[in-house]
Amino acid sequence: MNDIYRDICEKLDWSVTSDGDGNIELEKYSPAGEDFIITVGEERFVDNVKAYAASFDQEEHIAMWVEARRSGTRGVPSIKELVEDAQAIDDMLRELACALFEAELEAVGA
Repeated sequence: MNDIYRDICEKLDWSVTSDGDGNIELEKYSPAGEDFIITVGEERFVDNVKAYAASFDQEEHIAMWVEARRSGTRGVPSIKELVEDAQAIDDMLRELACALFEAELEAVGA
């Protein structure tokens, strides 16, 4: 991962960690306090983040937490808050993907 992409991630409050095996872990807290983590391949990093953002399924994410609450997980917010939080996570991912893509375009045009 180059420094420009790392800087963009960090400016948007994403923590960046490389696992040394070609994967990058991006971590950020959602407004509801979820420690949201994604792992993408370092090769074609921007494309991988864009693909993850495009495929994020809000309903699936909400359902996962509703099921966790039914299974006894403590601290799961209300369904209303889960819906708002899933939208916020989707927005966070899209913001990141757009910022990285814009930087990639600038680098190509430079």
